[in-house]
Amino acid sequence: MISKNSIAVTGSKSSYFSKPNSLNALLVLVSGVCMMFLFSSNISNVSNNVLASMGELINPQPKQNASNFIMTENDETEEALSTDIPTIVSDAQAFYNSLSSTQQAQCMQTYTNTLARKWSNLPCGSGCRNGVQLGDLNATQLALALKVMEDALGSTTNNGYDELLSINVAEDALVNAGANSSQYNSGLRWIAFLNAPSATGAWMLQYGGHHYAANISFNNGHFIGATPFFVALEPATFTYNGTYYAPMEDERDAFRAMLASLSTTEFNTAKLSTTFSDCLMSPGESNGNSNTFPTTKQGLAVSGLTTTQKNLVLAAIENYTDDVDSTLAESLMALYTNEIDQTYIAFTGSATVGSATSFLNANSNYVRIDGPTVWIEFACQNGVVIQNQIHYHSVWRDHNSDYGVDLTGSAIDEFTVGLNEIENVKPLKVYPNPSSQMIKMDFPRQTLNATVNVIDITGKIVSSSKVSGSNLDLNIERLTSGTYFITVTDKSGVFRGKFLKK
Repeated sequence: MISKNSIAVTGSKSSYFSKPNSLNALLVLVSGVCMMFLFSSNISNVSNNVLASMGELINPQPKQNASNFIMTENDETEEALSTDIPTIVSDAQAFYNSLSSTQQAQCMQTYTNTLARKWSNLPCGSGCRNGVQLGDLNATQLALALKVMEDALGSTTNNGYDELLSINVAEDALVNAGANSSQYNSGLRWIAFLNAPSATGAWMLQYGGHHYAANISFNNGHFIGATPFFVALEPATFTYNGTYYAPMEDERDAFRAMLASLSTTEFNTAKLSTTFSDCLMSPGESNGNSNTFPTTKQGLAVSGLTTTQKNLVLAAIENYTDDVDSTLAESLMALYTNEIDQTYIAFTGSATVGSATSFLNANSNYVRIDGPTVWIEFACQNGVVIQNQIHYHSVWRDHNSDYGVDLTGSAIDEFTVGLNEIENVKPLKVYPNPSSQMIKMDFPRQTLNATVNVIDITGKIVSSSKVSGSNLDLNIERLTSGTYFITVTDKSGVFRGKFLKK
């Protein structure tokens, strides 16, 4: 085994065991007990404290395969269903059943195109979004509501459910910084079902508040829409109750690495002359945004980039697909990978060729990925509450499946990547993440004499080694703090992941 830069690597042919389900159940039970205490001790502080407590107590685990809960007569029917949806539906029904009749009427409404488009990133309360307010729920109801979101979202660090919790905490950090608590606090979140949750029928799950909006659509036991999906953050990094948060640094760093890899010619082609004060395709239509996708692609065609550069584009996209359920995320990454040569990237800002940190560091700095299907924007704005620093807005849209095309769209959880696409890239599980000393990796298959490269946000390979087997231990103690990407390459394909060094 070869290792460079004194980063220790060990591999074996046996995979690491996952945490037992009993531990996850215990964590949820402890969370519920703690929340009951919070509510009974001071009900008026629910909106400011409970969601932050959930963020500290709940450790999102990899989703349990729910196929055992699908009642079928043959294997073909079982395989036709997305395995996580029965769990989402069951937990959604449990949450709905815990509500009063008044709350049920707020939570569940009949789907209409207008209601589906009633979402926003602004602090505009229930006037611009649907559902029952989380700050009005008791401890048991709140835990059930968050369980639905944990089911539907991804489980990687700083993405998915973890990112939702961190952005919730950011609302309370804004109150500590002087924001009006009637506009900004973690209890000002709403959850809604448009149509009854069902493993066979069509419905939409909505969750949102200031700086967060998820709109996930289902039909016939499949995901049919993951977007529009909006995340934003002010301040960009912060400490709250002694814990440091930076939930959108991985998105920013991935874009920086992608843009820093460009040559001078590529840089000039990708740079737009237009200035963007916000994302083009947000906030929600309920705030009067009638923008439409540009009819002509702008910027730099990814088709002319190297495989390494294409993988950096895919790494940036993956931060968004990782926000949703792992089954759906893998399918969408397969689709976006298949379409990578028809995808364009673009940016604005006074950046320097090859300098990662010169991108996305000032007001009106902006980056976009626009493919046949995927649409992602990331914009920097001056702070609203904390005005001496920038904050981030970012939206993920889909040209073909936004709003599940009003619940009539096709399944989007069944795509597979072709063997010759981007060297057969597959996602790589990296844990614990973040870490200060050791990380572990489980490979999707056995590797033989694979090259393991650790890449920093400038695109520089900081470590390279060889490994054979099904997993890997990597000592990262000597790396500086920041975001890193990992590629594991052998003759059969590539695994790609990322981690945050504390």
